[in-house]
Amino acid sequence: KNALPAMIEHGGSIINVTSDAGQVGYPGWGAYGISKFGLEGLSQTWASELEETGVRVNWVDPGNMNTAMHRAAEPEEDPSEWANPADVTEVFVFLASDESKNVTGKRFQAQENWKAELNHEAKKI
Repeated sequence: KNALPAMIEHGGSIINVTSDAGQVGYPGWGAYGISKFGLEGLSQTWASELEETGVRVNWVDPGNMNTAMHRAAEPEEDPSEWANPADVTEVFVFLASDESKNVTGKRFQAQENWKAELNHEAKKI
């Protein structure tokens, strides 16, 4: 609320962190899933509302991350198969930079080939 006027005046990038739990309901993940479904809807709404202001809104699903929260949520899974958070920072750095000045309203999957998807979108324009 307080940052948005300055962002509109100077431009900026809002990057929300989502999850596949924001698109698919998983048993036992109710509150988390609902929050991510809501965040994805909010991100889409903000991207539409702010489209003409120079404020970009995108959201990133980092995928399965080897974090304490994820290990606690899925103790039966093997966390060695999950990415370390430091391994998926590239998409966040890109979205925060001026390189992404024309990118808004997009959902990115940090562990997927997000650059190819971005290039595919650019070719359609």
